Amino acid sequence: MTDELLKGALELKEKYISSHEFVGIEVGKGDNTEIENDILGYAVILQQLEMAKSIIAKEAPDRIFTVGGGCDVEILPVSYLNGRFYGDLTVLWIDAHGDLNTPESSPSKCFHGMPLRVLLGEGDPHMVRTAFSSLQPAQLILIGQRDLDDPEQAYIQANGIPVVTAEEVNESVDDTVDLVRSKGSDNVYVHIDLDAIDYDEFPYVMVPAPGGIQAEKLLELLARLKSEFHICGLSLLEYTASGEQEIKILSDIIRTGTAL
Repeated sequence: MTDELLKGALELKEKYISSHEFVGIEVGKGDNTEIENDILGYAVILQQLEMAKSIIAKEAPDRIFTVGGGCDVEILPVSYLNGRFYGDLTVLWIDAHGDLNTPESSPSKCFHGMPLRVLLGEGDPHMVRTAFSSLQPAQLILIGQRDLDDPEQAYIQANGIPVVTAEEVNESVDDTVDLVRSKGSDNVYVHIDLDAIDYDEFPYVMVPAPGGIQAEKLLELLARLKSEFHICGLSLLEYTASGEQEIKILSDIIRTGTAL
């Protein structure tokens, strides 16, 4: 986890969730700048994934609300719940990015650009083995992506993964809700990388991309999903500290997550 994301995660912990019970996972210690197996900070990340897997397996929850730094923290919550519900899970990946690179295809070698591919059972074999289960492409809906690498685009097209643009969400959330319904799953996991939000409204992110989903539309979509589906998992990720007293969209997402 970068220093910026660590500061953001600590701010979320102190300002927004301090009154709630939660299980913390210690940030791995070690060299985050060394590239091993085409992944920056490989050993530290692998250690932290194994720690998270042990904690989740011990807790054995029915629902998970994840507040953290990089999107790679999703590997254990999503794969656990997918196994818990025997694959009866639709995953909404709300993000400006695809997170679908492999170590070989990644230009940056940053692991937070690879977790969804790991969840699909591809990438570094040791990372893949930490997951409780693997997703199928048919379980995915990508929402808000507008900064994709060519290999990610190719993977999306080859596997027929639907992408709902930010513009489509901003126009109406109805079609997105219909698309989720068409998947036929009883359970939904909602991944929220905050860089999916319109940067002019929410600039507190590490890897910004122009445009994005309007904050009020994201909250509207979340409310519709909550009213019409069983949200078994939700995440709030990639926040960089703002120092502001309270930001409404963070409070609203956290309120939804803590009520799961």
